[in-house]
Amino acid sequence: MVKKISLLFWLSLIILPLAACSMAVTPVSVTSMPSAIPPKPTAPPPATPIPPTETPTALPPTSTATTLPGNAIQHFPTGQEFTVTSIHMINANTGWAIGGLTNLGDHVLYTMDGGSTWKDVTPPEAQAPSGDQKTATGYFQDAQTAWVIYAPYGYIRPSHPVVWRTHDGGTTWQASQPLDLSGLPETFVPSDIQFVGQAGWMLVHVGVGMNHDYVALYHSIDSGLTWTRTLDPNHDGGIQPCSKTGMLFTDATHGWLTGDCEGVAMGVLLFKSSDAGATWQEVTLPEPPGAQGLYTDMYVACGSYDLFFFSNDLGHLSVRCFNFKGTPITNNYYVYTTRDGGATWTVSTYPGVGLYFFSADTGWAISQKIQRTTDGGLTWKPISDVSWNPEFDFISEQIGWGVAWSKGQVALVKTDNGGASWTMLVPTVGK
Repeated sequence: MVKKISLLFWLSLIILPLAACSMAVTPVSVTSMPSAIPPKPTAPPPATPIPPTETPTALPPTSTATTLPGNAIQHFPTGQEFTVTSIHMINANTGWAIGGLTNLGDHVLYTMDGGSTWKDVTPPEAQAPSGDQKTATGYFQDAQTAWVIYAPYGYIRPSHPVVWRTHDGGTTWQASQPLDLSGLPETFVPSDIQFVGQAGWMLVHVGVGMNHDYVALYHSIDSGLTWTRTLDPNHDGGIQPCSKTGMLFTDATHGWLTGDCEGVAMGVLLFKSSDAGATWQEVTLPEPPGAQGLYTDMYVACGSYDLFFFSNDLGHLSVRCFNFKGTPITNNYYVYTTRDGGATWTVSTYPGVGLYFFSADTGWAISQKIQRTTDGGLTWKPISDVSWNPEFDFISEQIGWGVAWSKGQVALVKTDNGGASWTMLVPTVGK
């Protein structure tokens, strides 16, 4: 699944101040790591993916694109290089991506050769007005089935947004009924969309206030043809305070919602639903062993992130804490594991910053010093140092891809040995 990359930046501009009142030829270089991953860049990525240690290469002028009906976003021409900003692979050869040129990721791409060449399968979404941009958020269920929604860059509320659906690998798309935006504020930032069978959910950020990340939750029971707004700022379900960092449903009924109050409220924000998202109950996590008082200390800011569930009962999530009592600020990172659907939790530390699990046992701690666990997060082993900040997508314990960010640049990289080494791919539109 793929999420919008600009969301955290937007929220940080507004919410963080309140805390104070998705062709292998070139090996990716390795350098030492900084103490923490900086926020993901929100400026448009460069036109051509490049290793962070090389000089950027200018992209050739865009050729005439494939003609689509009306004012639809035009497909890239054959031979066009582009930047992947998020990726979801189905198997070693087939997968989906969102990417673009100098504008943000408004194209949907499909590969059948492991990510070297791609087909532009962007749905017939209307182009943004001259000088404006659109961003895409998608969920890619399998090699044939996907859903994508577009939003104007700049968080402006669109007039009649729809969710596009394909069941043939992007060859054709069908638009949903327009979403109900009545009574909502003037912003519109979809961040999470997911399906379990024909049941789907979409989380849209619609406004901010005093330590509030106002969201609307949409629900579909007909594979995305129609959507019902089940929660919004007027019928909030208790989830409007603080920023929401992720959403995951494990079946058509049970869902999780992570969040971060950025230190304004003590403890860790985490919600669970047992009725398809109609209502949410706050989950109280136990404090880590040896860290009594951590979640009641007003000088410590903790949040929940990185949901990975492998059944209704078995799952992991991360908790990231920032201790402001000393100088410099110290960071602590914890893996929370449940085997009974959240009734009880075990806690272990991990070496930060992001967390990615391929299976219940195998996962990676994501920073510029990549480490791996094979026992569900109890122990970690360093496997590689890199000069970029990665986002991972693995299809086995050995084969995976990463979107690599470094100093406003982005590249697509791949590993065949579990992350011990990486090669760079140059995404290109094929014939």
